[in-house]
Formats: sequence, structure tokens, C-alpha cells
Amino acid sequence: MTSDATLAMQLLVDQWVQAFSAGALEESVLLYTENGAIYSPYGAPALGRGQIRRTHREWLDAGEQNKKIIVVEAHREGDTAYCVAAYAGDYPDEHGNLITESGISVNIAKLQPDGTWRLHISSLNSDTPPLAVSK
Repeated sequence: MTSDATLAMQLLVDQWVQAFSAGALEESVLLYTENGAIYSPYGAPALGRGQIRRTHREWLDAGEQNKKIIVVEAHREGDTAYCVAAYAGDYPDEHGNLITESGISVNIAKLQPDGTWRLHISSLNSDTPPLAVSK
């Protein structure tokens, strides 16, 4: 049986995927709290919405397609929820061929006064981080 936390977190990441995939930069950024953060092997930490906007712009400019995020596990305690999620997306390489980048993310969300959830922290862990590939 799927928990309420799993359903809530899957709905939130589905909203993010839909906005991001549509190129709706502001909509994807607003799904994070004002002081949210993204920690990623794909670039410098993004601290706050301004830097999250920059990071999302870089990801959109990279031409990612077919983004998928599946919540594997989630829990909630009061106004905080977290999930472990599997992610994958296809990027064009230097020859235009699509390569799949995948990994696991840990996400923390905060319940807002209006009853909606916002991502607060996302930590991405690539299956093939750049340092592993370059060795």
C-alpha cells in the first residue's frame, strides 16, 4: 500500500517534471521554497531561488528530454516530508545522440501555510558521476 507521504511527494515531483519538461522555468523554480537548495554532481550548489533558477536554466539549455522521477520511499513528520526517488533523463551528446543520465535523489519538502508542498532541499546522486567517468 502506498503511503500518503509517497503520494504527496510523487505529486510534487510530477508537478516539477511537468513544469520543467514544458520549459516553464519560473513554475519549476516556484516549486522550491524561497531558501531552497539543490546539491548536484552536475554543478555548484544552488542556494536560494535565484541560483535554483540559474541551475534549471542550465539544465534546460542542455536539451534534456524524457525526464522521469519515481518516488521509491517517502515519510512525513509534521510539516516536513522526505523522499528517495529514482530519476532519469536523456541528453544529447556532442554528436546529437541521446544518452541517459540517471541516479537517485533525496528530497526534503516543507508544507506551506496554504496546504501545498514545496521542495526545500534536493540532493542528486548520479549513477555515473563526472569524476567516475573521467577515471
